[in-house]
Amino acid sequence: MKSREIVDVQLESIFGNKFPQKIQRLVDEELNQGRWVDGYHLAVCEGVIDGDDARNLLQIVLADHPELRMDEAELKRVVEERLPQSLGAAVSWIVDDSGAFALTDSLRVARFERESVIWRSPRISYDGIDFDSLSGGKLRGRAWLLGSHESPDTPFTFDFETGELLEGHVVEHV
Repeated sequence: MKSREIVDVQLESIFGNKFPQKIQRLVDEELNQGRWVDGYHLAVCEGVIDGDDARNLLQIVLADHPELRMDEAELKRVVEERLPQSLGAAVSWIVDDSGAFALTDSLRVARFERESVIWRSPRISYDGIDFDSLSGGKLRGRAWLLGSHESPDTPFTFDFETGELLEGHVVEHV
């Protein structure tokens, strides 16, 4: 398993709604590649595993990768403090190969390493951000700006290391 996959499945368990499917698929891939860890049998069943088995699988995965384990309560606290819109909006994320990740609360973007915020952008959207890619040190996506009614459509690019907005717009106070 890659750092990116392990961090992504943890974020899914905290903020997403497809956690059992995601951890089951991740462990299934490991099994298909011939890797076996005690407890992986939980992933092999008809249908999707239940929440308890999914949480148990995550703990088994994290036992082999303790350096990637996130403190869920602390991450939620930091997100609530630094991305306050997250209380009413869905949080979405994108994960780098190193395990660092960016979260959005639909208005701004923040880069995290585990529970620590590395940088936080100013507001770049009126009410919607979609991440497109994270590669070559660049985070790319689209933001919803006034006048676009369908979906986020104004491109943005951040330097993932520094948080500098390389392309896109800052939304002035509304």
